[in-house]
Amino acid sequence: MQDWAGWLLVLFSFSIVLMWKRIRSDTKVVYAIWFCMVFHHAVVLLNAYVCTVIGAEHDASQCHSKGVLWAALPEPEWVYGSGQTIYIQFLGFFYRAFGASLFFGGELSVLSFALSCVVLVKLVDLLELRHFRVGIVLFFGLLPSTVIYGSVTLREPWQALFFLLCVYWAVRLRKRPNILIVSFLIMSVFCLAHLHHGLARYAVYFIVLSIYWGVFARKKGVRWARHARFLFAGLLGVCAFILAKKLGWFMTIGQVLEVADGYRQAAASVDARTTYDVVLDMSSVLGCVYTIPMVLVHYMFAPFPWQVENAKDIIALLEAMLRFVLLYFAFSSWRRSSGEVRSYYSFLLIAVLGMEFMWALGTVNWGTATRHHLPGSSVFVLLGAPGLILFMRKIHFGIFGRGKASIFQDREKFVKPDPKTDEML
Repeated sequence: MQDWAGWLLVLFSFSIVLMWKRIRSDTKVVYAIWFCMVFHHAVVLLNAYVCTVIGAEHDASQCHSKGVLWAALPEPEWVYGSGQTIYIQFLGFFYRAFGASLFFGGELSVLSFALSCVVLVKLVDLLELRHFRVGIVLFFGLLPSTVIYGSVTLREPWQALFFLLCVYWAVRLRKRPNILIVSFLIMSVFCLAHLHHGLARYAVYFIVLSIYWGVFARKKGVRWARHARFLFAGLLGVCAFILAKKLGWFMTIGQVLEVADGYRQAAASVDARTTYDVVLDMSSVLGCVYTIPMVLVHYMFAPFPWQVENAKDIIALLEAMLRFVLLYFAFSSWRRSSGEVRSYYSFLLIAVLGMEFMWALGTVNWGTATRHHLPGSSVFVLLGAPGLILFMRKIHFGIFGRGKASIFQDREKFVKPDPKTDEML
């Protein structure tokens, strides 16, 4: 009987994509989102009623159990703590209101995935990539890490949602700066920062980058007398930076590396089969320069073929290969683009690679890395999937349609001037 809220959430998750006119007007996009959601709901059902699925052990199970205990307290106490503590209280709040249920907890994660798809489609529209809507949704929604970790009681699905919201509002800010958008951007970053202590540090980097790129780095001149709100936006960014420092989110590069080194040493003390072969050397500047790129490469692309030992490793290997392909096409698109189009590619690459670099410093095995890739996977797909889809069309890969096309000429055809800003999107 406690699962009734979960079943209502199943129905609601399918209907939520219909709440936006521009999404429901494209039936192919709606069907693509629903198709992906079927797999996510299947994982939730399997985990709740059949057996514990891969990814639902350890942290996911602990979050659910602690959420149940929190909901059962006579007078629950709200504690401002780590991202996991906040997420447990979030689960406990809903468990207390609607009943403690593993099925319901999993469906909350699927709800965040459905909302992420909505934001992703809106971001695709902002970047004038509408011809690739369906492919981008399918690539994002059917990634093994998205299906597995996006359907259990973990923070990662919500991290993915709020990171997408941060990127969406940053792009909106670039297109038409105003105070309201800056406010939405800061709220999204604030929510993202509370889901992990590492993301709290990344939030400072992202908010400064976004406000600089969205307001002050615009090539089109801004008349300050007429648009005094831009000055206020800058002051708002400074205030956010000061607040981050007061909350302990701001750290120097040296402090970041020191904390990352301590975390890696603690994590490496646990004997794990999937631990990387490379060690972060903090003893000297030369050691950092040599080992940090190696750590990043292992984080991004491990396991390598010679490290595969079981079926889970094969899935991780295939996803790592896809990530490499998406990154290749993302850089190819950036290199061949120009003007405002290149500016958007540059911002998105810097934003997502900054997050991946942050995760890489604190990750010592590819099992954990698979989870950490989830928040940024949507942006990798957004940047790389259009080029990959066009390449598939060029070689007559049937599922994406037929016809010879120039990979980058077709993309330029879809990039149109914005009549409101008179800029290239």
